[in-house]
Amino acid sequence: MKKTFPVVLYPLVLAFLLFCLDKLFFLPVVVENTYSWKKIERKFYELKEDLFEVMLAEAKKNPKKQIGLILGSSRSGEFDSEMLEEFFPDTNSFNYAAPFGPPSFQSYWLERVLETKLPIRYVLIEVDPLLFARASIDYSLNGSYDPFYVIQNIDIFRTRTKDPWQTNAEGFSVDEVEVYFLKKLFALYKYPLDPTAIKANNKEIEIGFFPGMTAGITGKEHKRGYIDKIKHVNRVKFGALPNEIKFANMDVFLERDAEAMYNQYLRGQSLSATQIYFFKRMLQKLDGTGIPVIVYFPVVSEPLRKRMLTGGLLETFNAEIRKEVEIVSKHPNSKFYVVDPNTDPNWKCKDFVDSLHLSGACFPNLLPILFPKFVQLGF
Repeated sequence: MKKTFPVVLYPLVLAFLLFCLDKLFFLPVVVENTYSWKKIERKFYELKEDLFEVMLAEAKKNPKKQIGLILGSSRSGEFDSEMLEEFFPDTNSFNYAAPFGPPSFQSYWLERVLETKLPIRYVLIEVDPLLFARASIDYSLNGSYDPFYVIQNIDIFRTRTKDPWQTNAEGFSVDEVEVYFLKKLFALYKYPLDPTAIKANNKEIEIGFFPGMTAGITGKEHKRGYIDKIKHVNRVKFGALPNEIKFANMDVFLERDAEAMYNQYLRGQSLSATQIYFFKRMLQKLDGTGIPVIVYFPVVSEPLRKRMLTGGLLETFNAEIRKEVEIVSKHPNSKFYVVDPNTDPNWKCKDFVDSLHLSGACFPNLLPILFPKFVQLGF
């Protein structure tokens, strides 16, 4: 008797074939051609693994040097080891900042570095309401964490409260974990197919302000070069990316950008219980270690600062951060220092490229505020 393939298995076979077909879109050559060349944020996250390997190699090469750790967003991406050598001699400072790097991302790398048992000279932690917003995790879910860390820190039974600071969170929410694994397993979920991106990736880039004039390279070639640049600075700047923009933008642009930023991340939204949990977790991990920890409110343009003061958002946030830091500061061998350059009279250079990013020319003014003498001496 002739055997026939069970009809009931057809859907399973089809699903398996579609699953296999989807994996083709994970191939680098496919991603390069189908995913917009303008979307570079994910690579900053993914290449922190490369930076971690560089850090281990440097520690092996120069075992007498201590480690400085910078955690935050692109606003802290300027701080490089050479720049900080003046404040922390015999220290290699590694910059793990990434675009909108939230506390969950910061905590992940802090824990990875602490596990190495390397001698840590200081830790800089950047905090503000934008990094604690619900949407701040979007980039890191795309390009950071490892599966075991996410599973280990899933908060299955989270109870919601009106005040996120009072929520008894224990890790990532179920929704966040679901998004993470969907992006890990399904290429077309992580890299949605966009016909316009395919065209743009293979088209020569036009030079701004000169319609019709091109740079002589395609979008994907530009992105490839930028990725190589990130890998290069991992080795020569230990993860820092020099801010080569040294001008102040017009007030009208800063106001519009501030409004857009506020509307996208903060208007009508409560802060993320996930990010509050991981911030507290970082403090607990550093509690009693004797490592000097600088908790840093990044400077923002005046229009954005005014928007964040709306309804007491910024004041409440800053007060909660200070309260959490004060709790751990009372413990033996705990060294925490909170600094807010926004309110420091010594902050004079206030030129902004956009509502979030300070001009590269202003960083020399900022550094002595972040790293005063008593911090350099280890408190």
